Amino acid sequence: MLPSPKPRAARAPPDALPSRLETLLESLTDRHLADRLERVHRAAAVAIDQLGHLSIARYEPTSLESDGGADLSLWETMAPAIGDTLVGVNQLVSAIHQQFPPPARAASTGDTGWAPPPASSDERLAQEVEAVLHATAERLSKRVSELGQQMRKPEVVSDRWTLMAKLQAFRADFRVRIGDLVYLTAAAFEDVRREDVVPGYVHQVGARSALRGAAADLRRSLQGRLERATKAEAPSRPPLARQMAESVSAFITLSASVALRTPQKHHVLTFRARLQDAGGQSELAADVLPSLVEPFLAFLEEAMDEVTRTWLVVHDRELWAACGAKLEQAEMHLTLGSPGAARVLADAVDTAAALYGRSAPFDGFLRKARQEAAEGLAETGSYGLLERFRERLAALPFS
Repeated sequence: MLPSPKPRAARAPPDALPSRLETLLESLTDRHLADRLERVHRAAAVAIDQLGHLSIARYEPTSLESDGGADLSLWETMAPAIGDTLVGVNQLVSAIHQQFPPPARAASTGDTGWAPPPASSDERLAQEVEAVLHATAERLSKRVSELGQQMRKPEVVSDRWTLMAKLQAFRADFRVRIGDLVYLTAAAFEDVRREDVVPGYVHQVGARSALRGAAADLRRSLQGRLERATKAEAPSRPPLARQMAESVSAFITLSASVALRTPQKHHVLTFRARLQDAGGQSELAADVLPSLVEPFLAFLEEAMDEVTRTWLVVHDRELWAACGAKLEQAEMHLTLGSPGAARVLADAVDTAAALYGRSAPFDGFLRKARQEAAEGLAETGSYGLLERFRERLAALPFS
């Protein structure tokens, strides 16, 4: 199974900034602007951290049972999660207003609030940064109000799945908007990558990569058992349905599944419940499991395609390039008769593990390549792995 889990790093302070962002702030000549912007960035880091590490998974239903209509207990259960969601966002808005007070409103519609043009490039960039901060603070405040309105609607608070979906959607939107704030206010001064300056962004991308890999293993498991079911007799199919349900249950309990959107998790649980019902029968007709599993496989593929498009395009291209560079190194080692070829190829396989789930043929290659690397590569084996690696890497679907 790929990729293998890595040791978890120690948790950084909530207001920690990426080193690239700290270096950028230290390089600004306008130290007053830099100090104020750093305070806003640290408030943004706290908000992103709070939205990311306040796990709402424990509030999600673990089955399809209804909550039985609106009652005070559901609201009391969810109120802390809703409140904690807003704390960091409101603190960020306050930090923006404190460090960069919004301009006074025009006294009348006839007052255009004219101001002289910036005297220097630094002043122009400072005005650009302030405009981004003021606009973002205003939009975050509006979204906070919208969340409060949604949480008061009976049709939302009466159903846990609906409430969770709304809350998760707002939390994701807050993180994107705050990340955009940090990225734009950093990119005003230097050409930077989002993953290098936005707090928590690398973690978010890694979580989606892990989800894609876990979903690929689930698809492979379900497809294998479905193939067995087509050849099995009717009494032998319910045990296969139960095994499929167990695979889905294992997928749900993985930390990677936290990155699923709530409606997607609802779909997964619905599928598991249907498998469990099928597993409770004494026998199953030949078309029962295909009618359940094939639509779910299509759903899972579409969901992971969305994850790739939304989160992993840049991530995948960078890994693709990194693997290509390592393969060039391996070829140079082989040309020189250096034992470094085996090491570099093993490194390339480890690097490519984060591409697992992008393409079924590439996934199959990775599983075999990892086994070969673990068993040790002689010169002949290194040449063969190098050529197959290049072919599979070149065939990866990049649109």
